Amino acid sequence: MKQILTLIAVFALISGAVYAQDQQAEPDFYTQQLNAQETMAGLDRVIRNAHASGAGSNEFDANALDRILLLYPNINMPSEFRLAYNMALAISARLGAAQYTEAGPNLWRVVENMADPLARGEALNSLGLVGAVDFLPQVIQLLTDINSDQGRDPMPREQVAIGAIGGLRAFADPSAYLSVFFVTVGWYSERAKAPAREALPLIMNDPTEPLLSVIQGVYPIPTKLTALQVLQASQAGNAQKAQGAVAALAAAHGTSTIVASERSILMTTRYTAIRMITEYGTEDAEAYALLRRSYNPQGAAIQEERLLVIAALEALASDESVRLLGEFLADLGVRNERGTITPADQTLVRAIIPALGNTRRPSARVHLNRILQDEWSSGIIILARNALANIP
Repeated sequence: MKQILTLIAVFALISGAVYAQDQQAEPDFYTQQLNAQETMAGLDRVIRNAHASGAGSNEFDANALDRILLLYPNINMPSEFRLAYNMALAISARLGAAQYTEAGPNLWRVVENMADPLARGEALNSLGLVGAVDFLPQVIQLLTDINSDQGRDPMPREQVAIGAIGGLRAFADPSAYLSVFFVTVGWYSERAKAPAREALPLIMNDPTEPLLSVIQGVYPIPTKLTALQVLQASQAGNAQKAQGAVAALAAAHGTSTIVASERSILMTTRYTAIRMITEYGTEDAEAYALLRRSYNPQGAAIQEERLLVIAALEALASDESVRLLGEFLADLGVRNERGTITPADQTLVRAIIPALGNTRRPSARVHLNRILQDEWSSGIIILARNALANIP
């Protein structure tokens, strides 16, 4: 009985060793099968069998993709092309999900050699996922080229661009920021613009430098407005956001147009910039001259913009703020003396007086005391006294 048990144990050990050897040899078996195939249908069959058996490793998938690319130039039937594209897409996705870096060269070969936009897009996305940084410049250039020309049939190009956006999002390299940003303002549909917007903060936390190059560069004002809005929503510091706001306000004042839609965008740009200066402050002396232009009663400024300027100067609370607010108030005082002051002017007066007081600057006293000496209504006089009380 003891001998029988011993024989059974030995047999079990031998069987286990043989089974383990077979399991170890199985991937090599499927790789050999891959290399023996000369058609896409044959490759598809081997790949399916390998994955069904559990032998479809990352290395096997990389070899399979290499074999598909090797046979690809020799096929000519539509069914073979479709099979090749489907296999390349599926394998690229698996390699990307597995972050198999060694697959980088073959993923780029899919982008370069295959015609199907979905397969190319998936390969671009996977290039970023596998971290194939050697191909980062090529992906950036590809997306830059697509940005500049949608072509006769934009949909395939957009499909490739979406893959590139995904790849650049995964790379998370600042050098890719502008190529993705220009998707958000380009010819694309929302299907591409939405993932581009989502990718931007993941590519760069503080995009001040690239976005300033847009705001200060030779770009359409809608593009500059978008750049300002993206900067405002970013994780950049307050000083950086204020820097962008001053640059955008300068760009808006430096642009003129007779087109109504463009004039509206210019106005929105100025309003956004002034609100950002109010919120974030600025040490830039240029901001005051720009705010003066936005208020200019002889220019095209409207009431809302003037009130925004008053709020910004109040928030900045500097001696230069006081000087400008006093200048505005003096001009309104002249109108009051001449009897030409309007209800809109009265609204400005009622905004400027408390703004002067809220700066808490001693230099504001002279402007407020002048109100007490001139012939203003009792309501305005009360405002001036209350404002004076705010100044230490």
